[in-house]
Amino acid sequence: MIAIRSGLQFCLENHIPKLIVESDSLAAVNIINGIWKIPWNVTLEVNSIRKMMESITTRVQHSLREGNTLADYLANMVFHFAGNFEFKTFQEMPSTARKIINLDKQSMPQLRIRKCTTI
Repeated sequence: MIAIRSGLQFCLENHIPKLIVESDSLAAVNIINGIWKIPWNVTLEVNSIRKMMESITTRVQHSLREGNTLADYLANMVFHFAGNFEFKTFQEMPSTARKIINLDKQSMPQLRIRKCTTI
C-alpha cells in the first residue's frame, strides 16, 4: 500500500494524468477497488490512495508475480549491493534487465511450470 501511495504521489507531483497501477497483491487490488473491506492497519494508506485517485484517471489491477520480473530484479540489485542505481539509457542497464525488457517487448510469455508430485 505504501508503494502504491508513493507511486500515485509521484504521478500527482509530476502531472501524470492517466495511469494503470498493477500489483501482484490481489488483496491490495481488491481493497483499493472497494471489493474487500479495509483492514484497520492500512486504513490511512487506502484512504490516501483513494483520495489521490480522485485527481488522476487510474485503473488498479492485479498482475501475476511474473509480471514484476524487472521490478524484482532491480529491487534485488539495490538490496544486494546496498546502493542506489540510476540508468539514463537502455544501454546503461545490466544485460539481465535489458533481456527482461526485450522479452516483454516481444510479448514472450512467462510460463509457470510446477512439478507434479502426485497424480
